[in-house]
Amino acid sequence: MYFLITLMIDQIIKYIVVASNCNIPIIPNIFNLIYVKNTGGLYGIFENSNFKFIIISIIILIILFIYSKNITKDNKLKRVLWQLILAGGVSNLIDRIFRGFVVDFVQMIGFGVFNLADACIVISAIMIIFLELKEIKSGSNRESSN
Repeated sequence: MYFLITLMIDQIIKYIVVASNCNIPIIPNIFNLIYVKNTGGLYGIFENSNFKFIIISIIILIILFIYSKNITKDNKLKRVLWQLILAGGVSNLIDRIFRGFVVDFVQMIGFGVFNLADACIVISAIMIIFLELKEIKSGSNRESSN
């Protein structure tokens, strides 16, 4: 459910950004909405490597899907976070396959230009790491009290 909602929202926003050729300063020089064609990866590295990113994305998404199915059975929050990561990855993959580039539109000083899919991936991954560390810490606290 969260997967489909996130995927649809990201694709709708990207459609609007492309159709309007978005360039809206929200807080000038700090936060803007701007249409950028990203043919590379993070911060545009490996520019014009779209086919390689398609292949790598498919492989990573398959691995993450299998991994997430095995570890999220008992934890609803983790299940949702993994759905957001996968939705972000699939949305950017859709862009690469059908547009030949990823549509980025949020420009923030210090963060470059990114999109909703990227934010879902990064924020969810950070939250999963935090939850895992919290579980490890609480597990070690239980062992030390025995």
